[in-house]
Amino acid sequence: MKKRQLLQKPALILSAALLLFSCVQETESPLIQEDANRLTLSNISTSGEENLRKTAERNYSERFENSLFMVPGPGYEEGRPDNAFYPGSGNGNSTHMGKALTFINQFARFGPNGLETIAAPVTMIFSKELAAIGLTDIPMEVSSITTDRKGNSVWFKSISNQVVFNETGTRAEFKAKVEIIGGTGKFLNASGSGDVIGFFNPTNGQGASTIKGRISY
Repeated sequence: MKKRQLLQKPALILSAALLLFSCVQETESPLIQEDANRLTLSNISTSGEENLRKTAERNYSERFENSLFMVPGPGYEEGRPDNAFYPGSGNGNSTHMGKALTFINQFARFGPNGLETIAAPVTMIFSKELAAIGLTDIPMEVSSITTDRKGNSVWFKSISNQVVFNETGTRAEFKAKVEIIGGTGKFLNASGSGDVIGFFNPTNGQGASTIKGRISY
């Protein structure tokens, strides 16, 4: 009788241990799974927020004081404003860069609505100046660049630009549309569009311009 009881005790102890282990597993398993789910959701949320931040569309604006000059082009005739390039540069501010510098190039011609300018490669005139601040490998379709000289830049392509002179010929006002087609630094692969308004004095090239639009980067 005593021998049978001794044999039963280890069996009872083993059964109790297995029962206890099973209860612990059932209690902890959902908690572990919940923690894993929370970690996974946290990673997805963080990744989603980062991607959203990187590709967010934002307002964009800038204002510059510019200085333009004329470079005769094919078919240019003395005393006429067409068939000439009008490059320039300026200092001002951009909403996403603060103090900034701009480089511009454009080609003037007469169109159906009068004098207009079309995009011309900014590197045609300012390749050395741009390379000096680290901006290279710029596509030919980029007609203007805004940069903070710290590795960040926004690249524009002029889509249309109508120019109207006053009666005395001392002020030319323009309205243009531009497309953002890339950039460097935090503006790498940027896209967007904007409207440009401005003026310049044809006798000395001094003027100002503003851009307002949207940018994604």
